[in-house]
Order: sequence, then structure tokens, then C-alpha cells
Amino acid sequence: MEAEVYAIGTDAVLKLYIGTTNLAHLTTLQNFYASLNQSIISYSLPYIQTVAAEGDICISIERRLPGMPMSEVLSTLVKEQLDSMMQAYLTAAIELTNIQIPSEFDRYKLFDAECISRRTNGDWYQFLTRYLTQKLAQVKFYLDNDVTNFAMKVKRLYTILAQPYTGSYHLVHGDFFPGNILIDKMRHVTALLDFGLLTMYGDSLLDIATGWVFFDMYDELKANIRERYLSMVLETLGKRVRGNLYRYVLLYSILSANAYSSKCTDGHYQWCVANLNNQEYWNNIE
Repeated sequence: MEAEVYAIGTDAVLKLYIGTTNLAHLTTLQNFYASLNQSIISYSLPYIQTVAAEGDICISIERRLPGMPMSEVLSTLVKEQLDSMMQAYLTAAIELTNIQIPSEFDRYKLFDAECISRRTNGDWYQFLTRYLTQKLAQVKFYLDNDVTNFAMKVKRLYTILAQPYTGSYHLVHGDFFPGNILIDKMRHVTALLDFGLLTMYGDSLLDIATGWVFFDMYDELKANIRERYLSMVLETLGKRVRGNLYRYVLLYSILSANAYSSKCTDGHYQWCVANLNNQEYWNNIE
């Protein structure tokens, strides 16, 4: 939900959503932020003070969060500094699991217009199965042409998701990447921005997995980030999570394939295809 953002003094920002959302969505987000106990983590989360609509423009006034995007400094860091930044990034993702989802949050997906994520309709994996089926109706035509043995790969994902989910449930940001992480001049994490369309209640490893491949998404740093960050994650959480990380990267690559282009013609789609053609991931998802 892209917006134009304007500062209001030092403590607030005004956001103008011009045709990118509606008042109901903003109200849902406002209520969601208000329901979170933000005092139990070391960095700030968004808080919406007011929402309104003027014609086709939706308006919100939100608390101004401190810091600058982590993504803006990564290219200036040397190896040791990058390692420190990756550790802070991972720590922030793990710390997010301390946030408790309110009991009245009765679905797995914050924005669920299709009503596929009611928690009374099964566990986390059963929801992901429905979500995958819904998305395949939109992207299967394109991925069949670009991903080797795509039908067989989808069958493997369905087989995994047919198992009962036995993990714990946590807040899933859904877009945990350096552009949504704010840091101060000492490179300490100060805030996490932009919950929204992929915010969910489920396995926190989804944020860890996507955060891994998002950190240097297009290899712009030329610093072997995927391998280095994966090693850090496995050292912190244990090697047993490797298969889960690969599963979630592959699943996300289907769920988001048409996120920015309905006809799957953009760079993000090609990034998803590259993940889905990565045989190492498929060899280790069991």
C-alpha cells in the first residue's frame, strides 16, 4: 500500500494513499497496531493515530519512527560491519516473536478478503495450502513455462503442507527486509515499518527465511551475503531449520510471483523463478 509521506513536526507523519488502499484497510491496520503490546521489544513499531478518506484519497497520521533505512547504509560497510549488521537484522527478526497476537485475532492473514485464513478452518499448514491453491490459479500458467518440472515441485509442497503443523505461532511481518528496518547512527535497530498485505499469524521462520533472501536480494553488494547470512541463521537457530527455510523461500516465490506485475513480466517475477529453479533448495526441503 504505497503512500506519499510528509513530516508533521518531529513526532508524526502524514500519509496520502492515492488509489492504493481504502479506509477499511487502514482502519484494520490502525486497530491491529493498537492491539500490539510494543513495550516488550527493544525497537519501535508503527502506530496510527487517525485515519480518514477524502474522495479517492485515504489519509493517515502516524507516529514518526526514529532512524534511517538499513538498506541505505549496506553498500558503505566493510565485511566485519556487514556481519554485525546481519546479526542485528537477525536479532530483530527473532525478537519480533516476543509480540503476542491478541486472542481476538481469529485469522492467519491480516488482510483476508477471500476468507481463506480463519483459524477455525485448520492449522497454519492448512491455511497455506488454501493460499497456495488460490495463488496458483493466478500464476500457474506463467510458472509452468519458466520453472523446470513445476507441477512435480508443487506436488511436493502440497505433500509437505498436508502434514500437521506442530510448531508455535507468532506474529509474521511478511515483508522483513532492510528497507523496512530503521537504524540509528550506531547502526542499532530502532524500528520496523510497514506491516500490511502479507502480515500473518503463523510460523516465524517465514520471516527468517524471506529475510535471508531479502537482505541482498539481487546480489548488489557482491559479498556472498546469502551464504554468510544462512550460516549465521543456522548457527543461531540450529541446522534443523534449513529445510524449513528453503520451503518458505520456495512457497513465498509462488505466493508473490505476481505481486508487482499481474502478467509476471517484471524483475521480481524473474527472481521468484530463479528461486524455484534452485535445485539445492528442492533437494533439502524434506
